[in-house]
Order: sequence, then structure tokens, then C-alpha cells
Amino acid sequence: MPDVKFLAVLPSNASVADRVTKLSISGNLLQDPQQFSVNFVNSPDCTDNITYHFKVVIPTQTIIENYKRNGEWSSLHQEKYLNIFDGTGPSAKTPPLTQSFARLMNEIDEALQLSFTESAFCLEFAFDYDNSNMLVYQGREAGHNFITQYETLFSLTDIQAVQVWGDVQKISQFALGYD
Repeated sequence: MPDVKFLAVLPSNASVADRVTKLSISGNLLQDPQQFSVNFVNSPDCTDNITYHFKVVIPTQTIIENYKRNGEWSSLHQEKYLNIFDGTGPSAKTPPLTQSFARLMNEIDEALQLSFTESAFCLEFAFDYDNSNMLVYQGREAGHNFITQYETLFSLTDIQAVQVWGDVQKISQFALGYD
């Protein structure tokens, strides 16, 4: 198992008005990265209970969302295709590309030897306490692109820390937001 690359203990606030509502994290990936993940854990010292696990598998451009309870990963994980680096994954607003057009775009990328990955990432996680949902956005210069939404088993108030794992070189920015 890879080492934790970053750990931040979240402030514990009893008041609803003082809860963390947004968490932004930016970082740089290692050369030729395979994956990285962000875990919202229920204890900074133990990963037996993870309220929300967000993992990006870079070669397949897949996002895996899950939770861990008493040391066991849930079989009810979500897995979806989405290139978080360019925001070109399927959505209700953009119709799917035809296979011939997608094949043509892949041939152009291969001919130009373009990479589908970048060396940096910027993610924002929004806490929806009322519905026990985590919403994830990709940070962009012109704003944020919605990536995914996940309903958690544990209450979001159980989250005590955030961990970053995988092929991450460094975390360049970490910010908490309060509404």
C-alpha cells in the first residue's frame, strides 16, 4: 500500500454554522502517474472507516467512489469514465461523441503524441450535510466543472481528516471554506 502523501486534520466545530462546507485541494502529480486518491477519514490515525474515497485511475480516465466501514471496502462503489483534466467526460449537457468522431480524435492525438494527462490537479469538494452527499468539482481558470456526486453511508460530520494517496508529488494548495 502506498504511503499517505498529505494529511490534514479538520477543525472540529460543534456549531452547524461553523462547519466546513467546502474543501479545495491542488497539487502536482509525479511523472507518468497511474492513480491518486483523496480519502475523507473518520480518524486521522486509522483508515478503517472512510466516509468518502475519491480515486482517479489516470490511464483509464476512471473515477472510483467508495467508502470503507470497519476495515472493509463497500461493494457498492461507483465507477465512471471522466477525464478530470479536461472535463470532457459524458454529461447531460453534452451529447456523446459518435464512435467515428471519437476514433478520429484519438488518431489525431496519437499522431501529435498528445497526452491526456496534465501534471497538476485542482479539486473542490462540497459538503451537503442535509443529504449526506459529497459533490466534487474540478477547479478551472474560468470557474468549476461539476464532476460527480456521491451519497455517503456515514454522516459528513464524522469526517475528521483528509488524506491524499498515490502518485502525487506535492500538494500546493489546501483550503477550507465555510458558509
